[in-house]
Amino acid sequence: MTGESKRQIEHMLPLGFAFLLRYLTLTQAVLCCAGALAYGLFISPRINKSGMREDEAARGFSIGKACYALAVLALILIFRNRMHIAAGAWAVLSLGDATSNLAGRAWGRKKLPWSKDKTWIGFAAFVLSSWAGSLVLVYWTAGGLDVVLPALWLVVAGCGLAAAVGAVVESLPLPLNDNITSPLAAAGVMAAFL
Repeated sequence: MTGESKRQIEHMLPLGFAFLLRYLTLTQAVLCCAGALAYGLFISPRINKSGMREDEAARGFSIGKACYALAVLALILIFRNRMHIAAGAWAVLSLGDATSNLAGRAWGRKKLPWSKDKTWIGFAAFVLSSWAGSLVLVYWTAGGLDVVLPALWLVVAGCGLAAAVGAVVESLPLPLNDNITSPLAAAGVMAAFL
């Protein structure tokens, strides 16, 4: 397994904590984010050295991993009264970004016209995985918090559009880290539907 593949698996694993959002208080969720930030800055660089990119190895930590934890923190704080949206957008961040990288490197040949570093296969993997993951987490979290969701077709459409918007934002060469821009854009779409 390559270092980049290990990095992407490490990107997906924290999503397991999203299933706890229906049980955690806001303070507990914030403390988990603080732990994730500490992990990304201090522990991950030591236990997953092969998953570090060249610039990160020189710096000694990953800005992307720090941004991941900060994005989840922002989602939790912004949507503290609509935690199902935070959970759904977390799925976009975790699954979409990682599966697009894995699938794009393995099978992607045809590049996106607006991004020569991204492929159509990676883009499709992003949309499909984050759409499915966000649906599961939205329903799981809402069910535990007794949130009444709109009609099924609206939830499916909202999560699908959020996944597509997240994929577009992730593929754009923006000055901000995509671990921040993609989930926040997806959360904004979900907030309009859910």
